[in-house]
Amino acid sequence: MDVAWLDTLSFAQKQRLQFIEARLIWDGFVRRGQVCEVFDVTPNHLSRDFRRYRQHHAHSLEYDVERKAYTRGRDFKPLLASGSAEEYLSLLQVYSTSKSTAVVPALGHVTSAESITHPTGSIDPDVLRVMMQALREGCGLAVTYQSLNEADPVPRTLWPHTLVHNGDRWHVRAFDGRHQQFRDFVLARCSHASLDAATAPVAAADDKMWHETETVDVIPAVRLSTSQKSVVAREFGMKSTDNGEFLWSSSIRKCLVSYFLYRHRLERGGAAEKPAPGQHPYLALKDPELANRYRFGSD
Repeated sequence: MDVAWLDTLSFAQKQRLQFIEARLIWDGFVRRGQVCEVFDVTPNHLSRDFRRYRQHHAHSLEYDVERKAYTRGRDFKPLLASGSAEEYLSLLQVYSTSKSTAVVPALGHVTSAESITHPTGSIDPDVLRVMMQALREGCGLAVTYQSLNEADPVPRTLWPHTLVHNGDRWHVRAFDGRHQQFRDFVLARCSHASLDAATAPVAAADDKMWHETETVDVIPAVRLSTSQKSVVAREFGMKSTDNGEFLWSSSIRKCLVSYFLYRHRLERGGAAEKPAPGQHPYLALKDPELANRYRFGSD
């Protein structure tokens, strides 16, 4: 399949073609007027996009005269849209909570959807801008940090290397000058940030808990029936092993394992026949000892 021509397209052209493919994947058809409305282009402008797409991607589109719409041709294979259900639903979730039009090209038609709101926190944009600059330039950062282990905020000097979203909130992985070790710092707890030109005492490459990984295997809870385990496996994308066991296996940076366990309510392991209070009722760790080894140690 000829895909080299895609490199000659502008960003706007690629967005329009991605939108067209997304509509074909999820709706089965696309009309010129729909694309014109979303991207504010004229029909003549759009005709060039369709013509070029069909020229390089023969038999990918068919025109349905009755519907006055393009439908999938016999050789249709998306070049820009992924066709992944997980990606589509993730983007739909982003749109349903933020109404951001940035995801529309990948979604195509935005179907009716709602998401339960999550706390977003209040991150100081000035702090984030300085944080981003420190990350880009590899320099230090002076911040005032309010730990929940201390009553009052304390000045800290950090050398950040990566922003992390743990599923609920953003934090930064950084070397902490106060404790002389790598730690996690919640962005919403940072204030009064400024750059610090001092060289990092330890290189980011020496953050072993970041660079080393742990394999976390999750299985359906033992109390479930065979049929229930099969449903849970499908819901969580588990694979069937050679011995017939369902397994969700993830390689996770060691410093993030505790967040994974907390988010999925696996901090107690889940090996018992009866779920403990707070334990996920349908999931368990294959190795419950992981829950004992990984405890939160950050501020």
